[in-house]
Amino acid sequence: MTTMREHSVKLREKRGGVTRAAAVLLVLIGVMLVLIAIPGWKVYRYRAEKTACEQAMKSARDGLIIEYLGRWDAGSVQEAMKTLDEVLPERANICPAGGTVYLVRGDNGIFEPVCGLHDSDKARRTRLNASRAKDLLTEALREARRDSEEEPESVEIQLNGKALECVRVQEEPYLRRGTRTTNGYEGVVAFYGLKGEGDFAKSAGKKGEICFFVYADEDYCAIWHAKDEWTGDAY
Repeated sequence: MTTMREHSVKLREKRGGVTRAAAVLLVLIGVMLVLIAIPGWKVYRYRAEKTACEQAMKSARDGLIIEYLGRWDAGSVQEAMKTLDEVLPERANICPAGGTVYLVRGDNGIFEPVCGLHDSDKARRTRLNASRAKDLLTEALREARRDSEEEPESVEIQLNGKALECVRVQEEPYLRRGTRTTNGYEGVVAFYGLKGEGDFAKSAGKKGEICFFVYADEDYCAIWHAKDEWTGDAY
């Protein structure tokens, strides 16, 4: 016969089990809510950063227009960059998300600043980032060779405020479109080949130099060969 004390102990154990189960359920619900909210938060953050970036670019553009007002010749990119530095000394930090700022000559002959992350012309954005990434890779390889006689398997560069790994390959990977529509790839990727290695043995250029480079983001792809310059769906 169950005593009152034993009944009380069993009741507490039962309630404790229910309480623990409820706590676990609440934790699981909380985790699910966070997972659901993350994509929405990323979209909100991107839109906020894009709006702030557009305002900053407008200020930079207005400054360049004022500087070049009345001139028949807008000068070189280097002159425009110098002017932009004077208009916005903190140009490197102009984009809140760390986007790289490029200068593109507009229809009126005046250079206009565009962001490597938020430019509305996605194909142009890919072209600018690809060209910049190749230049940074060339410099990074030059520095790596000073420290070691062996060619690195990959080189890390900084583009649009983030690290981008450029991977050395022996043959050209099948990348013709953006990573969103290409199986096996995601995000932003970059690959390069050196003259004299693998399938690039007979490529144009000097041995050890970059003879192939491909850069792809989610939307477009840009491909460079030493013999025929840039191609890809971004062009």
